[in-house]
Amino acid sequence: MTPLERLFRLEVEFHRRLRTLAPGTADARALHTSYALQAGYESLIRAAGGVSVQEVERLHARLATVGDPRDLLAACDSLKQVLGLSQSDS
Repeated sequence: MTPLERLFRLEVEFHRRLRTLAPGTADARALHTSYALQAGYESLIRAAGGVSVQEVERLHARLATVGDPRDLLAACDSLKQVLGLSQSDS
């Protein structure tokens, strides 16, 4: 599993837990930061290197069956934000 795929799967898991264990959480930034630190995002981000929006979108499409579509979409958007990507980063 590539570092990018690992990051994506961790994001899916975070959003699944947020949706099922803490529904209605208005501001989950602190929870997300804590989760990211515990899961080792820093080393995964470094290992992933330069990533494009298209790579994240392709991964999202490829992993479309791994979980709830709500979690997958939230994970895709969140991962782009974590990686500092925008649509102009094509």
